[in-house]
Amino acid sequence: MPKPKLVDAETVRRALELAGEDIRERGILGEIMLNGGWACLLRYSWTDDGSRIEADISFDGKQGVVRQATAWAGRRVGLPDGWVDDILPFLCGEGPSSPGGFPTGMYPTWERPGLRVLAAPPRLLIPMVFLATLRPMGDIGIDDLEPAVRIAAGIGIRTGGHLKALVDPYLKRKEKDDGDRAREIGRRLSFFEAALDRFGYRPTFEARPRSIAEVAELARKDQDDFGPASGEFGSAFYMEEDAAARQAMLNPVPVPTRHPEHDAVIGAMGEHLALRWGLKVPAWTREAAFMGGGRPYFWPDSPEARDIQIVETPPSFRRRLLFSYAEPLMNAKFPHARKIRMPFWD
Repeated sequence: MPKPKLVDAETVRRALELAGEDIRERGILGEIMLNGGWACLLRYSWTDDGSRIEADISFDGKQGVVRQATAWAGRRVGLPDGWVDDILPFLCGEGPSSPGGFPTGMYPTWERPGLRVLAAPPRLLIPMVFLATLRPMGDIGIDDLEPAVRIAAGIGIRTGGHLKALVDPYLKRKEKDDGDRAREIGRRLSFFEAALDRFGYRPTFEARPRSIAEVAELARKDQDDFGPASGEFGSAFYMEEDAAARQAMLNPVPVPTRHPEHDAVIGAMGEHLALRWGLKVPAWTREAAFMGGGRPYFWPDSPEARDIQIVETPPSFRRRLLFSYAEPLMNAKFPHARKIRMPFWD
């Protein structure tokens, strides 16, 4: 990202003061977190029933209160459009915030804050953004998360599992999360993984897995690699045109990963791909380790999708209590002509 032309720091400070005053009048606290040339905007609101204060963290998108207030304030003092993203991060610099440093601080004043600005380390910024996404996001999409995704990838957070390990301490605010919150956390982890795919930050392997056995081997080394490795294998399988070569990709016997869901998916993959492509189903897919257990898994784990998943999921997956959609192994390389057409889609 090129460094912008120099702008008078006092002009920027005045814009922050105006924006802070405007946000404060709305009864919320805005926050601009800066890192590596990127700006992430959040907002905080709270309720107080006299016995307990409940705080809400929300992501501030293009039409958010904080974004709109800073845009208005910038126009008032003559700053160009997009100054929060294009100018402010470079005034803050690359180092950590220090007392009295610019633009770190509370605006319009420390005594009457409406807007907080800081140079945030990734291990603060990423959990705060994730917590914010657990609130209804309206029209906020993957592109709005680009700054946080790129910052996360820069410190090696490249899978949903890596992200969950980082944010877990912030999620355990109650002794036990209710089911709805747990499902929402799962959905947002999936959303993050989709954003990683969008911006090209998913894990890469020295060589694309050429068998399901190689997928299992990668997953045994790092369970977080199971999803990316499965996707890489699927792409290689779909691009292969020779039936014998495809069969050879299914035949090697995997060593179980000892992760019940992953091992069930491995068995389902081997059986399903063989059936869909008219190949011989490998005997290893019927071994107990790859037949699933007594617990059902849904992907994605969303109550709204459950009925359609139960209806659509194909035999190799449903007999292992794995529920997804009609094409559970769909990816960008899946041949369009072979996509299943359910009768109720028409």
